[in-house]
Amino acid sequence: MKLTNLHIAVSSFAAIAGVAIAAYQAFAPTPASHQPVQVTLALDPQQAALGGESAKSDGGPMLQTAAIALEKNAHVAAAFKDGSETRYAFASLFDDKPDTSLTILPPDNEVNVVLKFQSTSAQPVTAIEYTPPPGVASNRLATKLDVMVLPEGQMSASGLPVISFTLQQSAESQTFAIPGNVSGQGLWLRIAGDDKGEPVTVGDFSILREQLAP
Repeated sequence: MKLTNLHIAVSSFAAIAGVAIAAYQAFAPTPASHQPVQVTLALDPQQAALGGESAKSDGGPMLQTAAIALEKNAHVAAAFKDGSETRYAFASLFDDKPDTSLTILPPDNEVNVVLKFQSTSAQPVTAIEYTPPPGVASNRLATKLDVMVLPEGQMSASGLPVISFTLQQSAESQTFAIPGNVSGQGLWLRIAGDDKGEPVTVGDFSILREQLAP
C-alpha cells in the first residue's frame, strides 16, 4: 500500500515537472526567439506609382517662387522697317501702367515688336502676363499673341518656333506659360485683333522669369 502511494506521488511529480519543462521551453528566451521578424507590406497601387509616397500632402511648406520682370529697362523696337515705330509707342506695351495702351489703327491689324532684354546673356523665359486695358469694349480688344524667344546673338525670328496664345475678351489678366525651359536674349511678339477693319486696343505685357524665392 505504501509502495503504491509512493508510485502515485512520483508519477504526479513527474507529470507536474513535465508541464513545467514544456512551459519553460515555450516561454523562456532562447536564441531562436531573437531572430529578426520579416514583414511584407503591400503598397496601394496609386502610392506605388508615386514611388511609394502618399499622394496626399503631408502639410509641409510648399516651395515659394518669385518672378523677375525681364521687360524692365529692355530695349523696345519695331520688328519691321515699315514705319510702324513712328505710328505706335511700343514702349507703352511694357510700362506696367494700366492707364496706357496701344491702339492699332486700320489698315493695320497687327503689330510686330522686338524686345531686347537688358542682360547681355540669355535669360530663361517662363511666362508672359497680359493685362487688358480697362474701359475698352470687348470687341475692340486684341485677340491673338504670337511669341518667339530670340536666342543670344539673334534678333531675327527666322526659323524659330512660334508659340501662339489667345487673348481673352475681358478685363482680367492672363498668364501664359512658356514651355520647354527656353532661354533667350529677347522676344519677338506679334499682337493682332480680329480682322474687322476696326481699331484694336492692346494692354500691358510682362515677360517673366520665375525662380525659387530666396
